[in-house]
Amino acid sequence: MKQYSNLFFFIIILILALFMIINPDETVNAASDGIKLWSLVVVPALLPFFIVAELLFSLGFVYFLGVLLEPVMQPLFRLPGCSSLVIAMGFTSGFPVGALLSRKLYDDKLLTAQETERLVSFTNNSSPLFILGAVGVGMFGSREVGFVLAASHYLANLMVGLLWRFKANVKLKSRLQVKNNWHSARSLLMEKFSDLDIGSVLSTSIKNSINNILAIGGFILIFSVITRMLTLWGFMRILAQLLLPFMSFLDISLQGAYGSAMGIFEMTIGTRAIALSDTPNLAGQLAAISMVLAFSGLSVIAQIMSIFAGTPIRMSFYVLSRFMQMTFSCIFTLIFYKYWLAEKIALPALSIEPYRLLYAFDAWTITCYSLLIGAMFIILLFCWAIFMSSD
Repeated sequence: MKQYSNLFFFIIILILALFMIINPDETVNAASDGIKLWSLVVVPALLPFFIVAELLFSLGFVYFLGVLLEPVMQPLFRLPGCSSLVIAMGFTSGFPVGALLSRKLYDDKLLTAQETERLVSFTNNSSPLFILGAVGVGMFGSREVGFVLAASHYLANLMVGLLWRFKANVKLKSRLQVKNNWHSARSLLMEKFSDLDIGSVLSTSIKNSINNILAIGGFILIFSVITRMLTLWGFMRILAQLLLPFMSFLDISLQGAYGSAMGIFEMTIGTRAIALSDTPNLAGQLAAISMVLAFSGLSVIAQIMSIFAGTPIRMSFYVLSRFMQMTFSCIFTLIFYKYWLAEKIALPALSIEPYRLLYAFDAWTITCYSLLIGAMFIILLFCWAIFMSSD
């Protein structure tokens, strides 16, 4: 089976090389779009999270959380307390922060393979920066649309995590052989601080973060070219016609289905195409975008595959979780639209130019707010842990 998959991959690379030779102008334009997406959105959205996460791991904060928040994370998700950092970062940053942090916990033997599968299945999200800024404000000119899509996206992923808890063992054995109390957590943190070289830690964190962000840029660039190739050669239209009957319940147009087909490969291009489509039903249009955001595209899935290469983590489990999130996201979006958004929405007529209106917002500000929300989430868990330990 592996030989056949390798042969298929080899054929795809040959076809892509042929396209680049035949259509050099289109290749350059597609690569340029990918670089713009990476530099204008991905770098400001993810690089601060990467650096902060690397520093927190190096400072031993994840062990501190693991000791203190074990009584909270086990009842909720049947995961060790250290996974709280992954949840906070994953829900407030974007792809693939949750996967990178989950891999770190697995490498440090703080998570088993099964726990890592479950954790990564619901901690990879589209970033608030993209949903609220690019989609809500940039594509629809409406904060309310961004709020509905964000709420649907994060609630759906949370539902996936809560459902997968029933797949876990009834009682987990902590990988940290200490009691769950403040004294043990503080002692463990001080132990990590004792041998700390701040200059080395900061330098290593920045280098690792830059390497990760460059790798993500490479995936975005190559899938931008692949998407352009499939579009020019007519494959996207065929795929859209195949998807249309399955999306008939959303009353979506062929152009909307075309955007969904593009979203299978690259999330940003797909959401933009659906937003620009002539779909008369706004609820169906938003539901289709919500499903594309939940699936995340083969570009992101390929990034997750590269992160967990050489581990027993099953990608089939991750893909199944994406389909679960697509279902929940669609349902939540339709509910929120019917009972809240339909009465509030008044969309302006927008003439959207790629990478002008689409990313015309303060990425750094939204990133800082997201980091603040993640810190507040951890503080809330602290309060919960204190309350539970006092009982």
